[in-house]
Amino acid sequence: MNDQTEQDSRTQSTAQQFREQRVLLVDDQRSFQVLMKAMLLNLGFNRITILSNAEETRRRCSKEQYDIYLIDYNLGNGENGRQLLEFLREQHRLPADSVVFIISGDNSRAMVLSAIESEPDGYMMKPFSQEQLRLRLQRALQRKQELKPIFEALDKQDYRRVIRVCEPILATNSRYATFCRCLMAEMYIHLDEINAARGVLRAGLAAGESSWLRLGLGKACYLLGQYEDAIAHLNTALRLRPLMVEAYRWLAAAQLDNGAGQEAIDTLTRATEISPHSSMLHRQLAEVALSKGDYLKARDSLSAMLDLHRYDHGRNAQLLGSYVHSLILYALSTGDPYHLSNLQKQINNAIYRCRSSLSDNDFDLDAFEQICRARVQVVRGDTVRGKKQLYKAMQPYQQDLTSMAAPLISNLVLGFTQLGEYEYADQLQQILDDQGAMDTLLQSCIRTIRDDKGQQEKLQKYSELNELGISAYTAGRYEEAVGFFRDALRRAPANTNAALNKAQALLLLTKQRGLPKGNEELVDECKATLTLLDGVSLNAAQTERLRKLQEDLQAFL
Repeated sequence: MNDQTEQDSRTQSTAQQFREQRVLLVDDQRSFQVLMKAMLLNLGFNRITILSNAEETRRRCSKEQYDIYLIDYNLGNGENGRQLLEFLREQHRLPADSVVFIISGDNSRAMVLSAIESEPDGYMMKPFSQEQLRLRLQRALQRKQELKPIFEALDKQDYRRVIRVCEPILATNSRYATFCRCLMAEMYIHLDEINAARGVLRAGLAAGESSWLRLGLGKACYLLGQYEDAIAHLNTALRLRPLMVEAYRWLAAAQLDNGAGQEAIDTLTRATEISPHSSMLHRQLAEVALSKGDYLKARDSLSAMLDLHRYDHGRNAQLLGSYVHSLILYALSTGDPYHLSNLQKQINNAIYRCRSSLSDNDFDLDAFEQICRARVQVVRGDTVRGKKQLYKAMQPYQQDLTSMAAPLISNLVLGFTQLGEYEYADQLQQILDDQGAMDTLLQSCIRTIRDDKGQQEKLQKYSELNELGISAYTAGRYEEAVGFFRDALRRAPANTNAALNKAQALLLLTKQRGLPKGNEELVDECKATLTLLDGVSLNAAQTERLRKLQEDLQAFL
């Protein structure tokens, strides 16, 4: 058989294989759409759908499924191809045996690593030939077909079945053996059988070195709390494959839990330099940096995430809330008047970057901006205005605080904690805990204040002084009570309960001393204390207390 006959036979066989496959091409460039359609038709495909953007693809994939997805990384304005792929997976809109290719005209390392991190079945660099496309698709389809029972079990999250299907493949020493061994280990981890996962991976390494097996073993050792072993295995994986992004992530986690926080930050910093478009790396770096007080690193990674998710409506609000907090923490940590004076401008710029996507997502941007302004006022020492602004922002939700979005509530928690309104911050925190919808970054932001030693000491001292004041007041020692409440308010200048307690003690001390001469300063102090509560939303009990106190105060004026 001559070469031409072989080629014709191969073409005919390929066309037969491709004829019934449904293909979805997503690309925003008309010229490439035309070129790809011609290639696909020449290869035998005749069920081809072409779309131009992520939004259109989301709608179509909610109704239809395909066998092959060819998605361009850069889709112009809006979500990119990687974000689209992540969405389709999260929403379970990809058939278990479908094949997904990411296509890009950018051959930079950052772009390639970002595309590969999303774990498509294939990645192709423009330009490519029809023959290259045929070979890559054929190989991917063959792999999906041979391993179809595995992918079906994965789709159903039937981890035991995945393990059972993988076992005979290992026995035959198939070319998919390493993949199946790593997958089995991953399934054991899902089933919380970490020792079994470690055993599978060790057996594979006994037969030969592999960066993927080392990565899996490092992960298993980390989950078993064997951090030194995990670090050793992960460093080996990185020596074998220096661009293995996931190994950096687990290495940093092991270093952090092994007490080497700065090493973890350095590892993740190096990883983000290698793969700057990796949202997972930036998220992990931000969380570690927040926990270790490196607010500059946290700020820069959160800023990068805002850019990466500019059109990701579901995540922007959470990211924006975390970024604003990192700006505030950095400004406070430096104590630099420039950063403090420039804080509002930086926050405004961040909100502007996200405005269009947040508006499209029905996010209450006005309330968020009010909360941000209030927090800046508190940072600058204007606690009274900051407190009133916080309460004003939440006024529309006063009847049902649970209707507020998590980014709003979490930033209120942060603002009220900064103010010293600890009781109210705890009430809002409970709402967040009950909802269970708060992003891990926002949780990290709240921990920076809740776990801060200075803040904890201030809270403890405030609580002690307030309790001492209540005890003295109950015993009729009003002058002593006033002293304790004064000190409590010095620790938490805007605390509503302490202000009410102080005003009540001042009025009774005034009555105890007698009228009218010699008590004007006590009356003035009581009046000034109650003024702190003007424009502040109070609960029913606080409102009634304030009303009675104002009535009693009028008797002295």
